[in-house]
Amino acid sequence: MRILGIASDLHISSAALIEDGQVVAAAAEERFTRSKHARAFPARAIDYCLSAVPGGLDGVERVAVSTNPAIDLSVPDGRHTGRARWHPERLYSIPNNLATLVDAPYQGHATQILQTAGKPLHIDYIYHHDAHAANAFFLSPFESAAILTVDGRGEDCTALSAIGDRNTIAAIDTLPYPHSLGLLYGAVTQYLGFRIDRDEWKVMGLAAYGDPDSAAYKSLRDLVDFEDGTIRVDLNYFGYYLQPPRGAVSEAFIRRFGPARQPGEAITSRHHDVAAAVQHVLEDALRYLLVNLHQQTGERRVALGGGTFMNSVFNGKITSSTPFDEIYISSCPDDSGTSIGAALYTHCVLLGSDRGPAMTHNYYGPHFDQTSINEALSRAKLRAPAVDDPANIAAHALADGEIVGWFQGRMELGQRALGNRSILADPRSPAMRDRVNDAVKFRETWRPFAPAVLAEDFATYFGAEPAVPFMERTLAVRAKARSLIPAAVHVDGTARPQTVTVDSNPLFHRLITAFRDLTGVGAVLNTSFNLAEEPIVCSPQDAIRTFYSSGLDLLVLGNRVLTK
Repeated sequence: MRILGIASDLHISSAALIEDGQVVAAAAEERFTRSKHARAFPARAIDYCLSAVPGGLDGVERVAVSTNPAIDLSVPDGRHTGRARWHPERLYSIPNNLATLVDAPYQGHATQILQTAGKPLHIDYIYHHDAHAANAFFLSPFESAAILTVDGRGEDCTALSAIGDRNTIAAIDTLPYPHSLGLLYGAVTQYLGFRIDRDEWKVMGLAAYGDPDSAAYKSLRDLVDFEDGTIRVDLNYFGYYLQPPRGAVSEAFIRRFGPARQPGEAITSRHHDVAAAVQHVLEDALRYLLVNLHQQTGERRVALGGGTFMNSVFNGKITSSTPFDEIYISSCPDDSGTSIGAALYTHCVLLGSDRGPAMTHNYYGPHFDQTSINEALSRAKLRAPAVDDPANIAAHALADGEIVGWFQGRMELGQRALGNRSILADPRSPAMRDRVNDAVKFRETWRPFAPAVLAEDFATYFGAEPAVPFMERTLAVRAKARSLIPAAVHVDGTARPQTVTVDSNPLFHRLITAFRDLTGVGAVLNTSFNLAEEPIVCSPQDAIRTFYSSGLDLLVLGNRVLTK
């Protein structure tokens, strides 16, 4: 059975296709439109997913959407549904008016069946946090596990605790909106002069420069209550929940913490401490929820989802600071992964079908064969010789200090490039971080880069830590290894690694192995192949344009090598 998953009008819209429980295609709309964090209906991502399906949408049995607007129909609203202004509005006005006759509010999922000239079109609208939970659990290798999802908000909640068993998910509790850990972090992000729902990464990186025990931490911690297994935010200090929006923090917050930083304004130690404060308050809250979840379920494994679990710094601390022994976070715990989650929820929970295999890679996007690459080079009138061993050529260039654009195979799904749409550099030089920033990424100098590490050498750099296939956890780098990869180590001695295996990405593994043979270091600096404020490249044309718009030294497209 084929199911098309859709995440639309969320922070990053996307589409996914699963067949018999296995992901066969998935991509974010931003990669095609070239508009970062595109929220629009994912028409081009859907076209891509359906390109290999005989008959297109007719070859799909069901469509699953990762939000359920029917939740908002539970309270009759005569202002909007008393009289339909447009005939199709009856599709929601009638169930809204019937809500007065229903004993309990609408919840869970809703299914829409549209008769066509052919077979009926079934559209399942999945509760947003159920889609996050399905992404977390059904992509994991766990037969059973506790589940926790946390983000800014879904329909009416901001977190979900549940337990998963084979092809079922049973909810335990939710955290009601507007008490939101994700939006609390986003509000402080805006207060620090960055963009909410876009720049939380920056605050996470900035937090390493602050004092975690500062007065700012104590002041912020007092605004968040942990009691009876739930979280309550003092809303007097925030405005993210108000309509119309009046700023993410209130005047009371400004009086408590001082004036907000304006974009472009110099960053001071006060800003460092506020960043550290919100990072550590978030960690306190998530730790509390996880400890409570363990007490409720007794499980030793937990599957985690929602955009808040893009916070790799906290993710790296979970097994050492909570009772859980094993965790799983997919390559796309954010909204871009809910297209997969919605489709898997329909497949497993609604239809009762068996789960597919666990996610071991995230290479679900478009693939451009060598002919397509050659045509792109020819159209641009570029000469790029073909080579027998592109991995070896790239390894030698890296060892010589060059910055390499690496374009191979299928595009990754998720906000991290994992060796198919990557910019690579030599991690041995402390100056390389600034070189990559100045020449290519054009971003803040205090934001760290990540190492891609051979699985067989992982313990050399990170000790006995389990593998990190999706750069989902930040770990402490062993003291004696920090001098080996200084360009990929943050100011606090940590790094966000990717474990590279020969099975998950044989060509990328061969490149790093060749680099190790040349230098003795089994890791390379790996960052996403994009310029600041642009999405990761999708096509050869995107890669070529980025190459000539930046200070990249070398571009490897399949087996063709382009130099300047």
